[in-house]
Amino acid sequence: MTTFISFIIVLGVLIFIHELGHFVLAKFMGVGVEKFSLGFGPKLIGVKRGGTEYRISILPLGGYVKMVGEAPGEEISESDIARSFTHKTVGKRAAIVAAGPLMNLILAALLFPVIFMIGVQVPAYLDKEAVVGFVAPNEPAAKAGIEEGDVITSADGKKIKNWEELLSALALNPGKPMELEILRDGKEVKAAITPSSSEAGAGYGGMFPPMSPVIGDVASGYPAKEAGIKPGDEIIEVNGKEIGHWAELEEIIHKSGQEKTFLIKRDSEKLSFKIKPKLNKDANIYLIGISRKEEQVLRKYGVIESIEKGAITSVDMTGRLFVVIKGLILGKYSLKTLGGPIMIAQVAGKAAEAGISDLLSLVAFLSLQLGVINLFPIPVLDGGHILFFGIEFVKGKPLSEKFMTIAQQFGIAFLIALMVLVTYNDLFRIFG
Repeated sequence: MTTFISFIIVLGVLIFIHELGHFVLAKFMGVGVEKFSLGFGPKLIGVKRGGTEYRISILPLGGYVKMVGEAPGEEISESDIARSFTHKTVGKRAAIVAAGPLMNLILAALLFPVIFMIGVQVPAYLDKEAVVGFVAPNEPAAKAGIEEGDVITSADGKKIKNWEELLSALALNPGKPMELEILRDGKEVKAAITPSSSEAGAGYGGMFPPMSPVIGDVASGYPAKEAGIKPGDEIIEVNGKEIGHWAELEEIIHKSGQEKTFLIKRDSEKLSFKIKPKLNKDANIYLIGISRKEEQVLRKYGVIESIEKGAITSVDMTGRLFVVIKGLILGKYSLKTLGGPIMIAQVAGKAAEAGISDLLSLVAFLSLQLGVINLFPIPVLDGGHILFFGIEFVKGKPLSEKFMTIAQQFGIAFLIALMVLVTYNDLFRIFG
């Protein structure tokens, strides 16, 4: 029940905000609005005020604002011409259409600072001294001569107090040489490091804080679960090699699908398991289905810092969204990774159980996605309409009804195909 209620709330907020953008600007521009509906299909409840019917419809996966004279070729009376959407200037029509996704982007931009003020769960190591727990082979830190146990004290002359400051310094300097000051066995040494550039464009050093190889969760459908591995188990050896860090463990597992012998510490016992990693085709790495147990702390921020972090998060998430879309188009990421309404419902349920901060984070994340994707120049989406208005502006006359109808049909077919795909993915995740 929590999952269902959370899903309806999250979806309802996103749809309401989006359609409210269209509605408010349409009214402001003098366009008559006949219906404001949350959901599609038959009406569940509704009320009429000021010439507009406000209604909730039976299918919750969307909503719409029906404006006077909105459809091409729609018959309207002479008295309604002044209130007709079609008879407004191209600029006004484009503004009304763009207002929906813009409202979603504004909602996300407003929610992120609120989330940081309420408090977010962050890894506890971010507040700890920048002690290097593991250096990945052939990565920038290893090439710079950084060693396990080193304490990073400054970067380019700026003092480094904790891991968060170090990671931030690396992220902001992809491909740029940096001078690090290090405390090693009580002596001060220097190292020159050039962070690699990650897929999202941030700098990456290839060094990690201390991370014990203790298992936090075991995924169903993977070899670890089938072998009997449990949350709380500590992996101390793989094929006789001692494991002291989680990144070291990942490196061994990800490389090959050969069966490996895992020595596990469970309470006071030591247990041995033979596990054959499974290839994850989407990520193109081998996995056994475990995730790390990580200590989390609640961190709250002041108003100014929350606004700054909210803006950074908005930009970062937008960048990551385009990276994923690019990966899907180029075939780097599998379409199987896409999720639909069922996945959103599941995530919403978990977020609601975790607390208000997690639920607001989900709303902000989805609102940002909805705003950006709706601006794509695909027929039926708001971006498609804006594209048509741009063409109309250049041509000096509206596009033909025949062209518009065909384009809309292609757009509808694309969205239906996408909905079928993501629903299939959701069902496959559940039933395998």
